[in-house]
Amino acid sequence: MELKAFQPGIIPVLIVVVVFFLIGFFGLLYSWFFPARSPAPSLEVPVVAVDPLGYDSLIADFRLTRDRERSRLQEQLMAMLAMADQTQTGKLQEELLVLTKRQALEAELENLLKAKGYTYSAVAVYPETITIVIKGRELNAALVADLGELVTTVTGYRAEQLRILE
Repeated sequence: MELKAFQPGIIPVLIVVVVFFLIGFFGLLYSWFFPARSPAPSLEVPVVAVDPLGYDSLIADFRLTRDRERSRLQEQLMAMLAMADQTQTGKLQEELLVLTKRQALEAELENLLKAKGYTYSAVAVYPETITIVIKGRELNAALVADLGELVTTVTGYRAEQLRILE
């Protein structure tokens, strides 16, 4: 067997490895002799948003109740769907679809209200009515009319079907 000499491709690789080793070694030496100074401690005071009037918990309770009701109805429809025959299956699936559409509509309305500056608001869409809870702002006739117009435009419900609570 004949021994082969170094291949020409190995020498450049060895040079690169040695250069990286030297850079790392000298970088380590530099960090020993010139340690990095730690930055001065921050004098900023952390800010936490606090809801002094408890509107967050009130709105959260309203949404939790709404979601529980929807979940119970959805469970009932799913149980009925499991035992349904062909004629009932279509109706039950339509009810589940309507329930999902109502949930999406509630989220859309809440986002629109938040964009309009109603920070503490919640919406519940029912088959015949829509309930809107607004906290943190005093409602007057102009604001109620503005809310009514927004909700009727987005949902297609009539103004008589809206309940706006303060």
